[in-house]
Amino acid sequence: MKTRHLILIGLTILLWFSFRFLLPLTLPFVLAYFFAKLVSPMIQFLVNKLKWRRKVSIFLVVFFTLLILGGFSVYIITLIISQGMMLLQKIPVYGQICGRMLERMCSHCDRMLELADGSSFDYLEGQAAGLYQKIGTDLLPKLSGCAIFLVKKGIGAISSLFIFFLSVLLILLDDKMPAVRGRLRPFVQKLRGAGLAYLKAQSLLLFIIAALLALGFYFMGNDYAILLAIGIALLDAFPVLGSGMVLVPWAVLSVIGGRYYDAAIVTTLFCVVTFLREILEPRLIGKEVGIKPLYLIISVYAGIELFGIGGVILGPVSLTILKAVREELIERERT
Repeated sequence: MKTRHLILIGLTILLWFSFRFLLPLTLPFVLAYFFAKLVSPMIQFLVNKLKWRRKVSIFLVVFFTLLILGGFSVYIITLIISQGMMLLQKIPVYGQICGRMLERMCSHCDRMLELADGSSFDYLEGQAAGLYQKIGTDLLPKLSGCAIFLVKKGIGAISSLFIFFLSVLLILLDDKMPAVRGRLRPFVQKLRGAGLAYLKAQSLLLFIIAALLALGFYFMGNDYAILLAIGIALLDAFPVLGSGMVLVPWAVLSVIGGRYYDAAIVTTLFCVVTFLREILEPRLIGKEVGIKPLYLIISVYAGIELFGIGGVILGPVSLTILKAVREELIERERT
């Protein structure tokens, strides 16, 4: 086995260990470094062109950037919470509608199977009663434990944000930001370009898809346009699931219910979202990162299996690192 292959195998194990155990401990500092690199050009502009003091420029740029991002996030979260509360209030109404639809379907099944009228519905109703009882005895006590867990996570998130803010300031206040020199510099530059290209492409796709879905749901008069758009856009990022898991059944149920206008909009949204994902993703990611779409799908699936939801990002990032290392090793072997 070549030395290059041994290095790649060792690097794969190291990446798994780092992302699995080290990244959760260092995530605020990693994000702080990338955020500092992002706002550094604005600070340099204020210092070099406008002759502002460096410390004042750093504080103002960081403060207002975080203020804008935080305000936008709070606005979106507020919309999601308000629409979620509205949805919870209307659950009994939707339950009655679903119950009537289920009753009609069961009556149709009874006629097809030549059963007594109401047999199928009575059976399903008995199963639902057993399910509700199980939820009351098993699930509700667990939800109280989850509430305590979420409170602890919220407190931890606030402390992480404070550490993130301090880390950004300390990194920027340092006259010389940490830089990689020597033989690793070309490799790190290549890796940074590929990684940023992937993150930029996925963020752009997510924003475009969510905006289109929200616009379509708004024209439908849906009260949960933002909530549904963000949820379906996030679902669309998963290659195995996709937006069709929600939009296709939605369109079919709309046709059955006689809501042809809604069915037309939902079908159009599904076609447009699928077209954008199939056309833009290979162009935005494949060309800039240099990775085939099939390998990206494999990396996302493997990342989800290894790291959970975060594997949607960590999987392709790991693949990008391995690809960059492989190319660098091949170049060194040739020289």
